Amino acid sequence: MPPSFFQRHFLLFVIGAIALTIAVQALLIAGEHYLASHPGVGPSYGVILGKTPTPTVTPAQTQPANLYQRPDFEAGIVDPHWTQNSYGPDDIAWQNDLPLIQAQTGARWLEMPVLFTQTSPTSTQVKTGQGTPTAESVVFGIRAARALGFHVFIVPLFSVDVQGAWAASIQFSTVALEQQWFDSFWQTFQPYVVAAQAGGAEQISIGTEEVWLQEYASITLWNTLIARVRSVFAGTITYDMNWTSLSDPVPAWFSNSDLGMVGVSEYIPLVDQRERLELPAIIPLWRDKVKVLLDTLSTQIGKPVILSEIGYRNSADTLYHPWLPFSTVSPSDPTEQAAACDAALTNIIPDSHIMGTFFWGWDSVNGFKLSGQPAMAVLHKWYTSPQA
Repeated sequence: MPPSFFQRHFLLFVIGAIALTIAVQALLIAGEHYLASHPGVGPSYGVILGKTPTPTVTPAQTQPANLYQRPDFEAGIVDPHWTQNSYGPDDIAWQNDLPLIQAQTGARWLEMPVLFTQTSPTSTQVKTGQGTPTAESVVFGIRAARALGFHVFIVPLFSVDVQGAWAASIQFSTVALEQQWFDSFWQTFQPYVVAAQAGGAEQISIGTEEVWLQEYASITLWNTLIARVRSVFAGTITYDMNWTSLSDPVPAWFSNSDLGMVGVSEYIPLVDQRERLELPAIIPLWRDKVKVLLDTLSTQIGKPVILSEIGYRNSADTLYHPWLPFSTVSPSDPTEQAAACDAALTNIIPDSHIMGTFFWGWDSVNGFKLSGQPAMAVLHKWYTSPQA
């Protein structure tokens, strides 16, 4: 008996439903194959340096595209964290910091310090400590920052377990001892260079404020360290010198072609006594006492410089001995802190010799803290300016 009108249409409906189900399954299978072959797409979890979860991000969280006169300028903030879990999945403070830094300062770059230690200035053994994050945490932290649109700069810092000693104090009496120190440092630092590459950091420093080693250690040892880092890391390599070395002869190894630029920890005093100045008076002081030295260094080495650290404490005498985290005499003065930052950026932004600046620091940096201070608005003004 020929099918009725209802039977014919019901049969067509069943056939259509089966075809639709097959098509959906095919699309799902194709999508799974695509995600498997494109590990950077989708909210998957990668495995690098062990099981390191990859932070996810929605498009609304990324920085908007802005037009800048200096799109490569490193408009940065330092956000140090000082535990073994720092920057990792359990460091909720770090994850909360990132969108705040971005929104309140306009920073496009983030500096992540990694703290190493040694027992004395003459010890040849460089170690991790309670304040050193794991390499896995560093990978996670880099990815979390990059997911929000930040560029990332990894910087090793050094503490010496002797009162009054610091990175500048590290020194040795023979080349053999220097060799032992450089080998130990590379053994300890190498996992973090791997982490920087795995996480997608764009820049890494090979050292910070090692005044004696920078000037007197074997050139061959420095060039070997640079070559070791280059063998692992594809991005920009820097070294961060202390401001006290700006008047010293330029080390020969600064000419190494794999050293893309030189950083400076800039805490140069602008006045010779405790005094509070207004912005119009600070701007020319910064030009004459700081900018001239930085421009001279850049010209001598034939490379740009960055201020890998620059900071002004929240005190009325912040222009005097600015490296001190607190003033024991002068009262808090967030307006003077903001004015000092403003004067610095007034000079820095238009200067083609200076490729970037990283303000110390967002939080956990004693009197230098920028979080919650008027200086945030100053940084935002300059970092989001078309001039930057």
